[in-house]
Amino acid sequence: MQPKASLRLFASASSAARLVDWVSSSGGTVSPAVNVSLPDSIMGAGLKASKACRTGELLVSLPRSCQLSYDGSTEPNLLQLISKVPEELWGAKLALRVLKERILGPDSSFQYYIDNLPMGVPGIPMFFSPDAIRALEQYPPLSEQVKKRCRWLLSFSSEHLSALPGSPADPFKGTPVDANILGWALAMTTSRAFRVRGPQHPAALLPLIDMSNHSFSPNCEVKPGPAGSVEMVAARDISQDEDLLLSYGALDNTFLLLDYGFIVPGNQYDTVLIRYDPIMFEAGQLLAQGQGAPPDEAPDLGSAAYQQQLLTEMQLLGPKADLELAFGRSLQRCSPRLLAVARLFTTASAAEVRGRTADDLGAWDQPLSLINEVKALRMVAGVAAMLLTRFPTTLEQDRRALEGPGDLAPDVRAAVQFRAEKKVVLSEVLQDIAHRIRGLASQKLPQGAAEAYRESMAQGCGGQKRNHSTSSQKAKMRRGRGFG
Repeated sequence: MQPKASLRLFASASSAARLVDWVSSSGGTVSPAVNVSLPDSIMGAGLKASKACRTGELLVSLPRSCQLSYDGSTEPNLLQLISKVPEELWGAKLALRVLKERILGPDSSFQYYIDNLPMGVPGIPMFFSPDAIRALEQYPPLSEQVKKRCRWLLSFSSEHLSALPGSPADPFKGTPVDANILGWALAMTTSRAFRVRGPQHPAALLPLIDMSNHSFSPNCEVKPGPAGSVEMVAARDISQDEDLLLSYGALDNTFLLLDYGFIVPGNQYDTVLIRYDPIMFEAGQLLAQGQGAPPDEAPDLGSAAYQQQLLTEMQLLGPKADLELAFGRSLQRCSPRLLAVARLFTTASAAEVRGRTADDLGAWDQPLSLINEVKALRMVAGVAAMLLTRFPTTLEQDRRALEGPGDLAPDVRAAVQFRAEKKVVLSEVLQDIAHRIRGLASQKLPQGAAEAYRESMAQGCGGQKRNHSTSSQKAKMRRGRGFG
């Protein structure tokens, strides 16, 4: 899906002024310190302090009448249509209300807010070109989410929207609504909506407040006000001409690009998702050791009864299994369950994990033994290295493309930047684990273990890329939400 090129991208100074006037005349408050900054070549529209502000100072206050949402008083036809959207797609429910207000035009009480919404959303992956989507396919957890959203838009439009014009159930006054315009509204809600009353209540769009750009070190915060109002206040002292910034949450670059259309280089919360699969851990172990495939009669990792029990406790087996694992900066390089699996898969008997819970296995400060820890870290590093090898391009190739003559289309550039950041995360994982293993080398080894330790180090810490082969039956990676 692509936006129409003729549509305006950002609000004008006059429309922004009308929005401020509308909020003030509707019972809201806009501090004289709040100024709408128009977009430049780098940043979109945002809010800026026209004068210094003190910590706790009220910047914007919106009464309920200025919060765009829906409830039991909403038009029945629109509520009926909203009820057909799955609960997990809360942004799509609110998107239908946004479309209603856009179609009403001058008759909408939110006219001045709708007028300030960008009509083009080129930074959102749903609207990327085929070339950019292909660039994103190097990281399936994102590309699959993009395709899932696009499929839903097409399906919902075909099943529930196409027959509405002229019918008694039509909430849109005969105006046709297709997948493209619904996609625009969905992009508006996923990038702007707030769950001001908690996850059990409909989300809301907060005019003016939602023009604040993102920072992991924000200078503003949003909080409930009296009588159902919502306030944005200064979280610290703010200097004149400083941007007014909110934190959109501790989000990794996948969510930031998917919902907001940007990434944060060096994002401290960035992750690389993988889908749990014993074959992946086995292949990672082989890659780390520079070995070929095991014989077909070799026992499968995790097949022992004690391992099955702990995998079930980790919720990696069973009907309600959650198979998502992750590498990441804020996870001490890997999620606790990923570490737990590696420790479990490198045990030789149930005696090694006797008395240990799944949580114990995932705690960095509770290794099973020195030798097991080395083997487990080697396995974790092997999985990370394998993920890097599955990218068709290297980090160096991506960087050269980004530093080239500048002929990359903006959406392709965003996709390349995104996947390069994922490779940086994995590279940091490998560096950190190598450092951890070197640290273990300085510890006193138990009697009889020195030779085994040196063998483990020699197999995987030489730093050389080795050729390896795997059998198609044992080492073929399964496709899923993550890399595995």
